[in-house]
Amino acid sequence: MKLTEQVEYNKFANDFIREVEAWIQAEIYPKFSLSGGRTLDWSEKRRCSRGGYYADGPGINIAMKWCIDKAEGEIKRVYEYKSFDSDPFIGGIYTRKKYDKLRLTILHEIGHALQYYSYRLNGFRGKPHGTTWKNFYRRLREQFLNHQLEDQAALKQEYEANINDLLGKNNNILYKRAASL
Repeated sequence: MKLTEQVEYNKFANDFIREVEAWIQAEIYPKFSLSGGRTLDWSEKRRCSRGGYYADGPGINIAMKWCIDKAEGEIKRVYEYKSFDSDPFIGGIYTRKKYDKLRLTILHEIGHALQYYSYRLNGFRGKPHGTTWKNFYRRLREQFLNHQLEDQAALKQEYEANINDLLGKNNNILYKRAASL
């Protein structure tokens, strides 16, 4: 990827993170800040994004290479964890937009940062993808992503039709090759 493209994605991500952080301060926790860091990691070795509570406070680390999709216009399936992937509010999505996977990942990880921040304030612990996290994540998704998504049922149908067409073409090619042997 060209450096200019990385700069574009970094700018988008940082602007989006600041917008989400400002909303959290206005709507949930006035003193919340990603003081533990907001790292946009382009390393090939960074395969997973993280959100949590670090030495300096709540923070996120985004595995950028896995969050970008330059092919705008094609329908993509962005998965969430299997246990809630089918949830209509916090589950996986279908999208044609290149920034939606990055948005989803940032919101997911900020949800973890919020969860751990809440644990510190309220003195209780929960599971990383438990009720507290899901409630924060749902609020973030509703505010910053879900209402911008195209009709998910229609996109799913088109996505599955595209896959079936592709599989049909590949099966025909394999059949013709096998028949010629």
